Amino acid sequence: MIRESAIRIPFRYAAGGAGSRFLAALRDERRILGARCDGCRRVFAPLRSFCSSCGASPLEEIALGPGGRVEAWTARADGTVFALVRLDGADTALLHRLVGLPGEPRRGMRVRARFAAERRASILDIAGFEPEEGASA
Repeated sequence: MIRESAIRIPFRYAAGGAGSRFLAALRDERRILGARCDGCRRVFAPLRSFCSSCGASPLEEIALGPGGRVEAWTARADGTVFALVRLDGADTALLHRLVGLPGEPRRGMRVRARFAAERRASILDIAGFEPEEGASA
């Protein structure tokens, strides 16, 4: 006899040193931290402890954004729009929601991080990225 059911397995994991600093900066300073590799000079968003391109470690911690450009986007059936946002100063893009859109987003559109009123050291401390003033969708 087979019985089908679902089980709940709550799980928490440590963000690690770099991830914890990234999340604490979002919560406490409303800053987005990235990392610059001294070896290949690539700049990563978010902060990380080693270079995924050349393997160098440690990396230089730097502030990025809060503005950036939409590299690509997609919309869910419920209307939520997600985008890859290349923050000013970064070589990589950060995946997050787009909010406050007056129309359809476009590639290259300038956006800025909107921080949540209440922050808890979570990626959701960035409520989303909204069009910069004067940037049309």
